[in-house]
Amino acid sequence: MSPDLISNLTASELRYRRLFETAQDGILIIDFLSGKIQDANPFLLDLLGYSKDEVLGKALWEIGAMIDKAPAIAAFSTLKEAGYLRYEDLPLKTKQGHIINVEFVSNAYNVEGTRVIQCNIRDITARKQAECDLLFVQNQSEKRNWAVLAYGQAAMALFHADTKNDLIQNVCNAIAEQAPYIVAWVGLAEHDVNKTVRVAGVAGSAKGYTVGINVSWSLDTAFGRGPSGQCIRSGKTIIISDTLTNADFQTWIEHANQYGIRCCIAAPISDESETIGALMVYAKIPNAFNESEVHLFENLAEEIGYGLRAIAHRQQLKDEIKEREAIQSQLYDSLDSTIEAMSKTLEFRDPYTAGHQNRVADIATAIGVEMGLDEDKLRGIHLGCLVHDIGKVSIPSELLTKPTHLTDLELQMIRLHAEASFEILKNIPFTWPIAEMAHQHHERLDGSGYPRGLKADEIIFEARILAVADTIDAMSSHRPYRAAIGLDAALKVIEAGRGTLFDESIVDACLRLFKEQNYQLPIV
Repeated sequence: MSPDLISNLTASELRYRRLFETAQDGILIIDFLSGKIQDANPFLLDLLGYSKDEVLGKALWEIGAMIDKAPAIAAFSTLKEAGYLRYEDLPLKTKQGHIINVEFVSNAYNVEGTRVIQCNIRDITARKQAECDLLFVQNQSEKRNWAVLAYGQAAMALFHADTKNDLIQNVCNAIAEQAPYIVAWVGLAEHDVNKTVRVAGVAGSAKGYTVGINVSWSLDTAFGRGPSGQCIRSGKTIIISDTLTNADFQTWIEHANQYGIRCCIAAPISDESETIGALMVYAKIPNAFNESEVHLFENLAEEIGYGLRAIAHRQQLKDEIKEREAIQSQLYDSLDSTIEAMSKTLEFRDPYTAGHQNRVADIATAIGVEMGLDEDKLRGIHLGCLVHDIGKVSIPSELLTKPTHLTDLELQMIRLHAEASFEILKNIPFTWPIAEMAHQHHERLDGSGYPRGLKADEIIFEARILAVADTIDAMSSHRPYRAAIGLDAALKVIEAGRGTLFDESIVDACLRLFKEQNYQLPIV
């Protein structure tokens, strides 16, 4: 194997190890036979609270992470038989005894001739909590009296809001649509010098009341002794049954009278550990908030807090997804570069087939597009084509460039390149069956191909596309020992082999591509 190829493979392994160490999902490598943990990445160790020494050499159910041991052992047996296992929502116990929800996906594959299992574990605890929070919002809509309609519409506003500002404003709108509520606003506690209560959203026929209003949550000023200030400081609901007679409301009484305000309620909005604001609702009649209404608005204020956290969780999830997509894109770019370097390794040794792998990749991808394959499938086909002849690095260069016809022995030696390609590629953890593409691209449907004489469905779909594309380019290109027969003749060859040598649907797509779509052979 050439030094360049060894260097490229080493770089690929280093990239994989770097991704393993820095992944933001848990990764376990498990022995196929015993179920013992062989490796665990830092994210998983931190998630479960164990050191690497505490988990290596033990099964997952032996360290106490699996809540129910018996089903876990049974699932391992299923995994060994099927080679794949997935849980959408699996509870795990951390070393500290906390229960977390995870998405658990296990795959079995070969690494250097040894069967291993890789488990990918994603923490979905925050997502589950967000779902519960939103469900709680929906379930609070069945209430009674004046606040029932306000509460129901506000709950819907909470559920449909995409941003914090929308959530707050929509809740205020929903409350203010119901009589006798003439103002609804949400005040959020600022941590400035004056401890200002900022109006984050307001609605209602008397919403002008909040314009220029001075409200604080500081005990050191008269502006902090009103209902919102008391509510934020104490974390408790404050009710002003009649603004005309309440001493704490006198700072705003004149202004409130201009808008017909007679009573109000301040319900605390919390962010799990502290009160961050107050839901303020004002009515045009005194004593508008009895026990039922108080309970409703307290719940609604709680739900505002839940909703704000849910939106924050959703935004965090979006940011994480965006970051992972960027990492995935970088991985694809690195993979493309690695494959390209591997392809060039061969072309430096065999100038007569320089560009052959690239042309085959272009033809095969075009056939795949014609067949309507998805982007991921097309990417795998393209990458597999770029290295399908990599095994020729093991063939003496004088055979590859021999200007006369090859003897039977020489031909047999060259045919070894398919097996050599597989040996080079098989232990690289590609997402796609790239090693098998290289291994099978000279197989034929009737079993007349090599190296294993596979038939029909024994040949993977990607290798069948590669076989057609490889045949077209090889026969259309000059070789030292023969002249090119031309594209038309090459198309006739694959058409003649339709259904016997080559897959019918792939041949049909290829013929449409060249004859109807006017596809031209790529120039590389």
